[in-house]
Amino acid sequence: MKLDEIAKNLELDVDDVKELLELYVETTTSELKELKIALDAKKIEEVHKRSHSIKGASGNLGIMEIYDIIKKIDDVACENKFDGLDAMVEELSIKFNQLVEEIES
Repeated sequence: MKLDEIAKNLELDVDDVKELLELYVETTTSELKELKIALDAKKIEEVHKRSHSIKGASGNLGIMEIYDIIKKIDDVACENKFDGLDAMVEELSIKFNQLVEEIES
């Protein structure tokens, strides 16, 4: 992910994008934790709520790798199913952690 590309797409300067990404990381870290708790507790409505929140934030910032994964999670949760959610959430966690490392470096 390149900050200058995101800045251009959002019509913002790079410093503003850095600030938005810091907020995104903070919020998504919390949402992802709650998503995992909801998944473990088999609370599909909460899985949907958390996944929908992450999906919106990721889409708004143009973080499409994460958006594409979370959209699949949200779609499955909307159908009140758990099919494959564990694997998808694990994939999401890996991609999110990679993003955090990239932002922090």
